[in-house]
Amino acid sequence: MQFQHMKKILDESELDNLRQRNEVSAVYYYKRDIPRLKGFLKELDKTAEYLKLYGVEVGFFDCGILHEAKEPKCNEHNAEFQIFTYRSNHVLLELGLETMFDVNSIMSNILQLVLIHDVPILQSVEERIEYENKYKGEKDILFTYQKAIGTFEHRIFMEVAFAYHDKFKFAVCTNKQAVQDLKDSSFSPSEKSIYVLRCKNWTEKDLKCPYFKYSKKYDLATLANFVKSLTYPKVFMMPSDGMEIPFYQDKGLHVGYFFYNKDSKDTVLSAASDTADAFFTNMGIVAVDVDRLSPEEKVELDFHGSFPAVACHKRNMEKPVFMEGNWGKLQVIHQFLIGQLNKQDSHESDVQSISSDDFISSEDMDEDSEQFNEQDFEQFGDDEIEEVETQDDAVAEAVYQSRRKLPQVDLIDALTDKTFPTTIKNKDLVFVLFYLPFDDKSMAFLYAYADASKEIESDPARPLTRVNCHDWTDVCGNEKINIYPTMRMYRNGKMLKDYKGLLDSKAVVTTVKLLNQSNPVNLVDSTSIMDLMNGVLPNSKQVVTETVVMALLDKSHHTELKVFKNVASQLEDTMTFAYNNDGAASKIPDFKFKVPSIVVLRRSDILKPHVVYIGKLEVTEMKDFIIKASIPSMPELTVEWFPALYRQQKPFVILFLDEYQESARLKKVMEDIVISSKFPMLQFVWMNADPKSVGRSVLNEYDKDNRVPEICYVDLKKGIVFNNKDEYPVEDTVSEWLTSVMNEKIEPSKVLEQGDWKPKKHGYDFLSLIDKENERKKKKKQRNQGERIVEEHGVGFDKDGREINAEEERVKAETKNLDSEEDEIREELVALHKTRLYKSGGGRRHKDHPEGSEGKVTSPPEVDGKYKATADSASHQGQKSKEHKSKHTEL
Repeated sequence: MQFQHMKKILDESELDNLRQRNEVSAVYYYKRDIPRLKGFLKELDKTAEYLKLYGVEVGFFDCGILHEAKEPKCNEHNAEFQIFTYRSNHVLLELGLETMFDVNSIMSNILQLVLIHDVPILQSVEERIEYENKYKGEKDILFTYQKAIGTFEHRIFMEVAFAYHDKFKFAVCTNKQAVQDLKDSSFSPSEKSIYVLRCKNWTEKDLKCPYFKYSKKYDLATLANFVKSLTYPKVFMMPSDGMEIPFYQDKGLHVGYFFYNKDSKDTVLSAASDTADAFFTNMGIVAVDVDRLSPEEKVELDFHGSFPAVACHKRNMEKPVFMEGNWGKLQVIHQFLIGQLNKQDSHESDVQSISSDDFISSEDMDEDSEQFNEQDFEQFGDDEIEEVETQDDAVAEAVYQSRRKLPQVDLIDALTDKTFPTTIKNKDLVFVLFYLPFDDKSMAFLYAYADASKEIESDPARPLTRVNCHDWTDVCGNEKINIYPTMRMYRNGKMLKDYKGLLDSKAVVTTVKLLNQSNPVNLVDSTSIMDLMNGVLPNSKQVVTETVVMALLDKSHHTELKVFKNVASQLEDTMTFAYNNDGAASKIPDFKFKVPSIVVLRRSDILKPHVVYIGKLEVTEMKDFIIKASIPSMPELTVEWFPALYRQQKPFVILFLDEYQESARLKKVMEDIVISSKFPMLQFVWMNADPKSVGRSVLNEYDKDNRVPEICYVDLKKGIVFNNKDEYPVEDTVSEWLTSVMNEKIEPSKVLEQGDWKPKKHGYDFLSLIDKENERKKKKKQRNQGERIVEEHGVGFDKDGREINAEEERVKAETKNLDSEEDEIREELVALHKTRLYKSGGGRRHKDHPEGSEGKVTSPPEVDGKYKATADSASHQGQKSKEHKSKHTEL
């Protein structure tokens, strides 16, 4: 194996030198090929280049080539599934490969180690407040909530922390409980958030530090510039601090000038200080001592007036704009500055209005405009029409938007009428995707199918193939394909079954792995049984499914094993099956399962992690039980889970949650009810009901009170909803309420409207289009007939050879043509108006009419007669998610 940046260790002395470094080093011990290893090493080699900048050395030690070496790690169980990190010959941490899937995850995990003392992980409010108290009066803190360690966002936060940890304190959390008291209407548990805790000038021990939320773009360049702006002076004094204004020269902020002389100095500096607080990180404040300015400097600042004075110099503008009228109250100054920031200039035509509760820098506005132009108008040519046909179908719209980035199908063999039969005959296992290139769902799945092929790139068999049914209709016809897309599985030349799972890459990869392993797996001894309980197969590979079905038998249970294997063969592509038939389970001390038994293990279900089958020894009954038992006892209600849950035909008990403590308490109440098994006839689920979430929209349909948390009993079969209105629900009261609902002692809170699933808009009238085409053919035939008459009789004669009155015919023809042309145009307009493809939709906008409302300009919040920024007023209400652009920044 060859690497460009990662050090290939040639002997044990080099390995010792690497581990003994005073800085962090990372070593991968290669023992054998494992799934995804090729892709992982490629990513690790890329990462090694970046990590060198942070003093981290990455090494590769081949246990196979250096077989004479006595390195203990080469004999350690599962060492090939880890990266080992060292400092001064001490093992810091073992990082599992399952969390190290790309450059971002590798870098962020290792940088977290490098800065382990400078960037602690704080997972509770108490830990964070203790950290705040420690640095009150010393340093400001940048505290981030990340959905996981190892994301792109976590990586760039750690890179910025590496550069600025001497000026600020940094901390990370992955538990939303740690930021639950930093209230922000735009926060959602799935989002990343950065809070600036302003502890440096705060000494109140009993109160938490003032804070605001970072609201700019989440890429390295923008975040680094933002943190750099935090190092600037609160108020820049001119000319005492010089004429080179840092935030103006960097062009990262607008500038607010406060001009004063000797008599007005105290008043102006007080106003400048308060304004700096209110417009923190969005506008740099400069206090100008006019008495000390040279005539040239006055000309440069365009100052000509009385004292005191205020001016706003927007980025990229040639000169500042001065506030007219009297100095007035601080509120007047802030309104003037806000008005200038909201004012649209010729080069900033697409910016949104801002208020004191929603500060945005011009850099953010310009970035929004750039993305708007690139994404929304690059698709149109100069001569194309403004109104374009778009689908109201979300899948079609997604495929349309991604049409310029074609699916990477290099690893997927395209089969023809000749290669199709030979491929399924010669390969042990083949997956064939039958699709149409103009079908939206086919193309959407093809993108996911291509991603799946990259995930299993290391599989030499390359089991994923495809057939374009538009080109090879005979192949698809012979296979009786009438639904698109269809993914069919073949084994040893014969059709196995059609894929019925989710149309995404992860589900496809899981299915491939399941069918590549023996299913059911033979558990040869008690150790294998215990390993499986912990998610490890006998071949040391990880279990790839959340559900594992295990048969614990002895040698006398021939019929039971036969039935179990029959069920396993029918469900082998959906979950992992395993068995032991020599009674090994009965020899395990204090083992919770007896012999014989069929056990369904739900690995992610902490409430009821296992269910034991007690039904008849019959294939259909056992299969139905296993399918139902694979559903967690209280899952999150998502698009993926809804079909399986709906098929149970049980009423739903939905718990709508947010991130606050009361939701956590009520969830524990519901979990206790589920564990008690009092209501097996109900399906308990939960949904995230934070603002702007799907769950909140669903809750709004069920209950207009919009109270969170809330429990709703929903019977979709009957179309009725019951809302629990108890102020403080506990297990007993909720149980009583559910019993009353099921016994029909309570009236429904809402009756759902009866409706049909119909298209949102009209479709094309294809019969009319066919009639229209026939009319065109008829006209063409008449034109051809006229040409033949001319050839036969000459110009000016009809088909019978009689001379034509030219003037009469001209008037008739003009009248007929005019009527025909008007009818045709009218038909087209009516058809266009009726079609669901009429107006542009799905996010496309006219160049002159960008989407987005003009926000109202309001004043900053008033505190003790002065206008200052608070946690809410200094935080942006949310920013559109954008694709990360790779930028270089100098930290």
